[in-house]
Amino acid sequence: MKELLKKWMFTSYRLFKKHTILKLAGVGVIIYLLHMGITWLPTLQIKYMSPPDVGLEELAASKGEIPIGEAETLVAETDTKKLYIDSTTLNLKVEDKVSGKTWNSVRPEGNEDEKSLIRITYSGEDNTELTWNSFIYSLQNKTYSIEKIENGVRVNLNMKVVDSYLLEEYMPKKITIEKFETTFIKGLDDKFAEGAITDAELQKYKTALSLIYVKDEANNCYYNRYSSAPPISVVTQLIEVTKIINYSTEQLMEDNSDFGITVTLVQPADFVIPLEATLDGEDFVVRVPTDQIDTKNKYYEITRIEVLPYFGAVSPAEAEDGYIFVPDGAGALFELNKFNSNFGSYTRELYSNTFYNSFYYMSSFPESLHMPVFGMTYGKDDNSTGGFMGIIEKGDETAYITATLASTEEGGGSSYNKVHSSFDSAQFAQVSILGPYDSGGGRFMASTGLMDINYTVRYKLFNDKVTYYDMAMTYRNYLVDRYDLTLKYDEKAKLYLDVTGTLTLEERILGIVYNKALSMTTYKELQDILTDLKEIPLVINYMGVFNDGIQSKVMNRADLTGANGSRQQLKDLMSYIESNQQELFLQTDFSRVYEKGNGFKTSIHGMYNFDNYPVYIYGYAYNSGILSSLTPNYNVLNPAYLTSVINGFLKGADEYKNLYIGDLASGYFANYGKNKIVSPAEAQAIINQNLDKITETKTLSLNNPEINKIIYGKYATNISRESSGYSTFSVEIPFRQLVMNGLIAYTTLNINETAVSTDYFLLQALELGSYPKYTITAKSLDLIKNSVHSDFISRQYSLIGKDMKEFYKEYETAYAKVNSMEISNHKVLADKVYETTYANGVRVITNYNKYPVEIDGQEIGALGYLIIQ
Repeated sequence: MKELLKKWMFTSYRLFKKHTILKLAGVGVIIYLLHMGITWLPTLQIKYMSPPDVGLEELAASKGEIPIGEAETLVAETDTKKLYIDSTTLNLKVEDKVSGKTWNSVRPEGNEDEKSLIRITYSGEDNTELTWNSFIYSLQNKTYSIEKIENGVRVNLNMKVVDSYLLEEYMPKKITIEKFETTFIKGLDDKFAEGAITDAELQKYKTALSLIYVKDEANNCYYNRYSSAPPISVVTQLIEVTKIINYSTEQLMEDNSDFGITVTLVQPADFVIPLEATLDGEDFVVRVPTDQIDTKNKYYEITRIEVLPYFGAVSPAEAEDGYIFVPDGAGALFELNKFNSNFGSYTRELYSNTFYNSFYYMSSFPESLHMPVFGMTYGKDDNSTGGFMGIIEKGDETAYITATLASTEEGGGSSYNKVHSSFDSAQFAQVSILGPYDSGGGRFMASTGLMDINYTVRYKLFNDKVTYYDMAMTYRNYLVDRYDLTLKYDEKAKLYLDVTGTLTLEERILGIVYNKALSMTTYKELQDILTDLKEIPLVINYMGVFNDGIQSKVMNRADLTGANGSRQQLKDLMSYIESNQQELFLQTDFSRVYEKGNGFKTSIHGMYNFDNYPVYIYGYAYNSGILSSLTPNYNVLNPAYLTSVINGFLKGADEYKNLYIGDLASGYFANYGKNKIVSPAEAQAIINQNLDKITETKTLSLNNPEINKIIYGKYATNISRESSGYSTFSVEIPFRQLVMNGLIAYTTLNINETAVSTDYFLLQALELGSYPKYTITAKSLDLIKNSVHSDFISRQYSLIGKDMKEFYKEYETAYAKVNSMEISNHKVLADKVYETTYANGVRVITNYNKYPVEIDGQEIGALGYLIIQ
């Protein structure tokens, strides 16, 4: 065998040596293999990691059933609260033991929705979508059970149709004239003659038949005139007819088959949904675990669940005034009983969780919802007599908040003021086959299927006076307890700077396109700017430092961008900043990939949308509101690869102690590709794990973080003072900043990239303790005016530096009078006029109006303030 092998190798060598073509082919193969190895080795280093467990919980152990029919049963009691359930209405009532105040979950005297613990929306494989409430489809039919559990109760709601209301399952679509008149008309006449029905009933049923069926002499038939579902009242009457005359399913099939019509009897939807309600200290906690839902008919899936839609709801007679709080932007209040017929209920998703359904069009709402919290006060401010606040503790990744106002006029609006939450148990999208901007082509439904969500809402109950400030402090204290945080305040007036480093510009040589790196602010230029600002306490975020700059490659390495200068120059800059007791953060965007390289392959590592294609994010064209190819665009990283990317970056980033994370704390993450779906809850678990890991060795500044991410940061940037300006908002409030106060330092939006007066940002600094923020460059913006970065405005330091110094001088002078960042109270004095009280007793009145106002005999100028020491 050895001799044969030697002979074969020798022969092969002679052939290879003799034939030049074989030589070249061999060299080509070797080069190809080397190229593939060089190309794919980095790709293979970005590894897929299975999402972590999202923390599902088993149902609580049953302690026995509560019989249906008992009017009210005490199921839990703490030092301050009692929890009851009425087994006949399923009302969950919480009673305060001291004041006797109660909060109810349903309104037994109301309509069907008002009597319901939950509402569900579900869809079938035919994409038909229906909404059910628990009163009609469970309570009314007594298809539910109640179990006692530790500190509370579990209600098992079997929501189903006891009798189908699909007319085609009872009556033929077509029937011969003879059969129709014999079976139905004569059949009813015979029953009347027998005394089985009255004359009034006979006429009612014949009228119902005439409303549905049309006689067609030419085709010898009666046919159903409705192509869609007829009115339910008529359907109900015709179903009664089939039962009166004993019209069977076999007859139905036969009559339809005379005209070649096949009837498919669809098994109706049937769900068993557990809802657990418990007392936890002074709080009322409700849980709906989707992994415990029993879907009897797999043809259907639940897509959304509204939880306790009428908890704490009040009529105008029960509360003459008061507020509903929603976390829109910084925060907003609806005034009770102010229903406006031009606007329906307010419903917004948390964290822009429908972004990947709708990002092809610019949102009509300028602000998102960053806090999973909502509430209501019974009475205004100091005159309130109580209220509640709901905190979505788990499952907030797919949650919504809905607020509805009552009307004091008959026939207008809801009977009750109410605010509640709901969540998507399955996310889905209508996908256009010909692309997102096509309206005429075919569409199909894409869905995640039922996701495992342990949806939990904690209700904080107030039995006495409560204001929005009290709610904000209650929520802040909740965060302190949940995450073991410590309140701390940096009692210093600072400026926060975003510094634009390296950008990527598209250039051409002889028509050939290539990318050119341009540093708008080099390390040396930045040090010169900071020397000019050396008298001002600064926090600096340097953008465009790693992996080719702001439009970076995948961030799995900590490679410095050469255009900004040398590594030694960066070290000199860092040393200078540290010696001046300032802070430098270096930007990293881990989920956004603008450029090829570092092993990233869109088809492998990119996030996939519902259409099963990788996601590309562009900016918007403001004239059309759709995505614009004239803006920088990026891929979104599949969250399952995030851990591998961050591990790679951290290996080379030991010397960089402060990082600015522009994406992970505020973006919405998932993967909707058919093969490997990563649910929003799983994506957040991945992000939290990685932020935990990063903060073990790094200090972070976070861009516009959701409230549950502030635990990872020292600074939160770009925190807006506005709401979305919904037409029925009564007043905008800085609820978000009040909650953050003491948990994390926060900045305003950019002062120099807005048409708003700088006074507007000074007011925020004095009202809320926000750090004013600028974005600067060293070089002229003329260098990028014909590029995708042409939307940059007013950043050149040489042109705005003087204004920055003057602004800071006024800010520093005013802050010296306030001399505190710790807020102890906040209230609304008039439209756009607010009063902040600080812990040292200093009060600041801020007037956001563009005209003067008079408060307690003192005039405050337009966009002005008054400091009362």
